[in-house]
Amino acid sequence: MVILNSILPAFVIIGLGFFLKKRGLIEECTDKFLNNLAYYLVLPAMIFASIYKLPFGEIFNGKIVLGLYGISFMVFLFSAGAAYFLKKEKRGGFVTSAFRSNIAYIGFPLVLSLYGESGLAKISVITGFIAPFIIGLSIVYLSITEKKEYKKEHPAAMVFKDPLIITCIAALLFSYYNLKMPGFMFNTIDLIALMGAPLMLLTVGAGLKIDSIKRDRVLLVFVSFIKLLLLPLVSFIVFRYVIVITDPVDFNIAVLTFTFPTALSSYVLVKKYRGDYRLTSSSITITTIISLFTISLWLWILTGTG
Repeated sequence: MVILNSILPAFVIIGLGFFLKKRGLIEECTDKFLNNLAYYLVLPAMIFASIYKLPFGEIFNGKIVLGLYGISFMVFLFSAGAAYFLKKEKRGGFVTSAFRSNIAYIGFPLVLSLYGESGLAKISVITGFIAPFIIGLSIVYLSITEKKEYKKEHPAAMVFKDPLIITCIAALLFSYYNLKMPGFMFNTIDLIALMGAPLMLLTVGAGLKIDSIKRDRVLLVFVSFIKLLLLPLVSFIVFRYVIVITDPVDFNIAVLTFTFPTALSSYVLVKKYRGDYRLTSSSITITTIISLFTISLWLWILTGTG
């Protein structure tokens, strides 16, 4: 019951976003505005505020970052190997859906609810280190497998132009060097950050497309298995028995990082490279719905083994 009380509010807000979109209270232009507001303003403010408040030594764990790099790369190779047997136009959508997690829009609100601002700061730091690596892998793979004429920008340039990456790097520098900004400036950022959790969850709900699930059912089952069961299982084994994380909160956050559904930004990236963005859209929808149950399962496991 404690687990459900912690995660159900987030999924109720996601459902509210879906309902408002269906009723026409959130139109396409409004949906786009909310997404841009969340991605370019509110989410960066949320990341910066959470990291800025705490000393770098309290929120950075190098073993977790190292483990996440290794796990991400292993699952990427597994997904890419499985995708080799698919039609070429399906490969990019399949691989990016299988190993990219919606840490920002779903992970941040849930971790904030479960572990408070210190937990949010820790997962923000993790995101700052792991996101460039994962986005970079996605871009390189898509540039190889999808339409060559759309490779107009160097992968590194695309990664480091991302507002979340820029914010993470800036916040880490402030935290590491103990830099201070004027009080009114930080209070403004902190105030904007308060909008973060509900706004991001509403945009997730508004973006769900139930009708799209009918296509590629077999692939969606495979994507969901990799994303919501295999990836967290590998993470659990690695951090329990290989790169041992003794702090229970750090361990839980490290494993939870890989329990979240497919990242919303995967859709934008796959569409940019002319991959099968419909498969990506379906993956986002189905993994988000199923994750209500799988995240509850993993939290139950983590609570029982912690």
